Amino acid sequence: MRLHALRLWHFRNYERAQIEPSPRVNILLGANAQGKTNLLEAIYYLSALRPLRPVRELDLIQWNAPEMRLYAHYEIDGLTDELHLRLPAQGKRVMTLNEQPVSKQSALVGKLSVVCFTAQDLTLVRGEPADRRRFLDSEISLLSHRYLYALAHYKRALEQRNNLLRGYLEGVATLESLPEWNAQLVKYGARLFHARKQFLERLNALAQTTHRALTHDTETLTLQYLPGLPLREPLPEKEEDWSDALMSALHQSAGEELRRGTTLYGPHRDDFRILLQGYEARLYASQGQQRTCALSLRLSEVALVESVRGEPPIVLLDDVFSDLDPTRRRHLVEFLTPRTQTFVTCTDLSAFDESTLRNAALFEVHAGTVSRHA
Repeated sequence: MRLHALRLWHFRNYERAQIEPSPRVNILLGANAQGKTNLLEAIYYLSALRPLRPVRELDLIQWNAPEMRLYAHYEIDGLTDELHLRLPAQGKRVMTLNEQPVSKQSALVGKLSVVCFTAQDLTLVRGEPADRRRFLDSEISLLSHRYLYALAHYKRALEQRNNLLRGYLEGVATLESLPEWNAQLVKYGARLFHARKQFLERLNALAQTTHRALTHDTETLTLQYLPGLPLREPLPEKEEDWSDALMSALHQSAGEELRRGTTLYGPHRDDFRILLQGYEARLYASQGQQRTCALSLRLSEVALVESVRGEPPIVLLDDVFSDLDPTRRRHLVEFLTPRTQTFVTCTDLSAFDESTLRNAALFEVHAGTVSRHA
């Protein structure tokens, strides 16, 4: 996977910009609030079709501009694609792939394969279960359209089921349609449970290797899946076993759900634990260790995506050196594989050795302009 060219029109603080990146390391250098992260967000948006940060899509459009446009020329398996995306201030998003209109978002999500680390990823370690569920949904959806489909249907079934339970609690609804929503919740919930377990098992093995590399074999990282069900180890292996477990939990909790007016079990209650040296990183790890844990998760996705897609994704690293001591910075730079196209933002070049700088493309970013340093 390689990005050959990126162009932006009225995107964030850029009136117009373009870059032709190196196939290896690309350094985006500049002071804070100049637009470095915005360049990464443009690449990410073309991959995930959603903003990198928790904002409205319309916030991506430059102030007072009628629309924003993005263009990417990229290569997959030796074949090149041209993706155009236009988001008007009023109206629907328009996408074309190789000059052919694309109407379904699912046809493009993840086609340009990207793994991205930002400061927000610290919520994977420090944040709430909802933050880790969003991580699972985001990353698995980019790898599996089947998961994306199941997630949408599960959310709809959960919403309808909760509305029904609240209506019954308030005396304005009957339970006539509850078995139907139970069946929908179980069907798609089992698919999510099964996919999340498989994803975390594969990510765990890769994250352990990655974390050892980033810490020079001084720390051990472990991921532990905590499904939103009253289960003990070992967890189910087959999707149908997850179905049975969820249906059983719904039956056992039926009385309590009616009293509380909400669904008590299911993937919407999932979480996973991040352990460092056997202890929960959220509680016991230092700030630098927590950042390294989050980095290990993200960088492990590179190998995971490569195993699924057959080639590594593009790697985006934003504000990656904060909270890392010089040793961890050096190990991170060494870990950046030469076969992966990488974009990294920084305010100075002190973290890079001379060899890395000689082989990297350096782009200077200032006030919504970007220029390649000769």
